Amino acid sequence: MDAPDLNAETINFVPSVTKIEKTSSERLKITEIMLILSAVGIVVFLILLAINPNKEAAEARNLKRSADISTVLSYVSSYVEGKESIPTVIPSSSECVEFTHEICKTGPYNCTDLVSMGFLIEGNEEALVVMPNDPLYVSVNGTGYFISHDGGGIVTVCAPHAERNQKISFSKDMY
Repeated sequence: MDAPDLNAETINFVPSVTKIEKTSSERLKITEIMLILSAVGIVVFLILLAINPNKEAAEARNLKRSADISTVLSYVSSYVEGKESIPTVIPSSSECVEFTHEICKTGPYNCTDLVSMGFLIEGNEEALVVMPNDPLYVSVNGTGYFISHDGGGIVTVCAPHAERNQKISFSKDMY
């Protein structure tokens, strides 16, 4: 008996697998997928940047502050029109924001070192029953809004805790 002819196929019982090389068209597909994912990522980033929820919330709170101090100023203006004088509890100063110029909340609060706006409630059918508060300012007695007059008839109400570097202040000449 002759010895079997030995070669690579008779010695290795596992068939050899030929390597399949990637063609340039397959590499192009991977590049295209990466490009598409990058483009989608950039678009999502720009959309989030455009509708920044923190910015929108800060602007909404600033709008509330503007409405609140406008309301307070209009009630003070109505009071001054009826009484023909600025209440003595409103401090006289060229600056709106000072230590004793913060408006006190309505109700059973201690208004020491604060401006009590009780004159808006007394004997007035269209009274400002609840004093508006700054949306983020936390105080036991204060509202976060300040009031003053310049001694010449101009009353100023301001919101110093405005966000995004805005200055919110309204003034009105009462005489």
